[in-house]
Amino acid sequence: MRIDPKFFNHFMVVVAVFCIIAIIFASFLYIGKQEQRFLNRLDQRSLNELVFTNDRGDTLQIVPERTVVILFWSTWSERSLDMLEDLYRWHDEYPQFKVVSAYVKDAAEFASVHDRPGADHFTLVNGTGAYQELRVPGVPSVIVFSAESDVLHTQVGTKEQPVWHELSSRYTLH
Repeated sequence: MRIDPKFFNHFMVVVAVFCIIAIIFASFLYIGKQEQRFLNRLDQRSLNELVFTNDRGDTLQIVPERTVVILFWSTWSERSLDMLEDLYRWHDEYPQFKVVSAYVKDAAEFASVHDRPGADHFTLVNGTGAYQELRVPGVPSVIVFSAESDVLHTQVGTKEQPVWHELSSRYTLH
């Protein structure tokens, strides 16, 4: 069956609109499934199992002796850098929490500019291995572990108020 040439352009517009709608719908479904798979993988892992590397390439494990906030970020993401600065200001006020600043898919020399040497309970690490193992959906992303290595909070992407601010209102200084 042939399409009359005078209707061909209309037919192509309808097909294009249908394809665009299908792509948008499939993208939203994929994003939701990706986040759910990430949360499922996170439920099956403990903080001790996640492996990070330091600037010399040595592997590190984070031992949860207190509540730990892990921020996966990159220097090429402006939103990541904004969240990183907010986390640093928050950590200055609440130093009893351990902060792991885990840069991903980035060069160590770019990330080291954001290090805080001498800050108590702060560690700058290469988090690419843990990020890929957990298949974190994007940067910036945050995982908050309790001292018992339970997942307390997660956040993928940015929000008006990052999840670590919830810690400051729920926990007292010790």
